[in-house]
Parts: sequence; structure tokens; C-alpha cells
Amino acid sequence: MLLETYQHRSFIKQSGNILTTSRSRETPFEIGWNTEIRAYEWLRQQYQQHRVRLNRQHALIWAWPQSTISYPIVPHTDRRVAIVHLWLDVPDELVLLMNFEAWTIPLIGARFMEDDNIPIERDWEKLFDEAWLIQHEYAASDDWLDHQAVFPYVDRAWIKRIKYLRGYR
Repeated sequence: MLLETYQHRSFIKQSGNILTTSRSRETPFEIGWNTEIRAYEWLRQQYQQHRVRLNRQHALIWAWPQSTISYPIVPHTDRRVAIVHLWLDVPDELVLLMNFEAWTIPLIGARFMEDDNIPIERDWEKLFDEAWLIQHEYAASDDWLDHQAVFPYVDRAWIKRIKYLRGYR
């Protein structure tokens, strides 16, 4: 699957052919927001159920099938920070795809349904039910363009293009 991701420049400077990100770099852990941490932990569990086991010390890599933004979404610019925009061809069996807009629901701790009799994590499983999301207007029916993807690492062989950027954090 052809995907795009933005990473710190140190990501591409790692030695070896397998590139990873430390869990300490995951945003919710840096911020300390419990709701986000719960959603990210749930997503890691879902990834392991749907794809492969994850290394506990590595964060999931986030990417998009096509860029909906020209630069990373950032709170401010910092000329000292360098990042890379990577275009990748990731094997489909490693990619867990979900709707970007729908992901914001569990991220803020909200629910898709108003049924308090089921655990919130069971409700969040709707995130992977494209037909249900479209039917309930969490996603567009024309073509699910607002996808995002997660996968465990980047193999250098998957990199098709690199663009170096400076001034984004």
C-alpha cells in the first residue's frame, strides 16, 4: 500500500534497514492525557489482534494513503527542528487502516453509540467497520479518502521518496 508519513529527521538516520520510533515519542505519552493514552493503548491491542505482535518499546508508525495536508499539522514552527516526508510502499498485511475522522471519537474518549451497556472499547471496534461508519455518517460513502494507517516499522526497501523539511515540530 502506498503511504506517506512525516517523521523526525533522526528517524531516517537510524542504522540498519528497519526504522522504528520509541514509544516515548508517542504524543499522548508526552502530553499525559489519560483519554488519549487509553485510545492509543486500545489501538495497539487492536493492531496485535488484526495484524502482528508489536515490540513494547516501539511506537506505531502513522501514515496516510494520500496527503490531505501539505505539511504536518503542528502547533508552531521551530527552525531548529528537521523532519522528513516519506513516501512508502508498505506490505498490506502490516497495515491497519482506519477512518481519520472516526478515530477522533475514541481519541477524545467519546462513543459511536449511546449504549452504556457495552464497554467503550467494544463501541470503538466500529472504527474498523467501514459500512457501519458510512451508514451512520462518520465516513463518506463516495470513497473513503480520509483514511489513516498504522504499522510497526519502516523497512528501508519500502521508501520510494524522501523530502527533507525544516522548521516544523
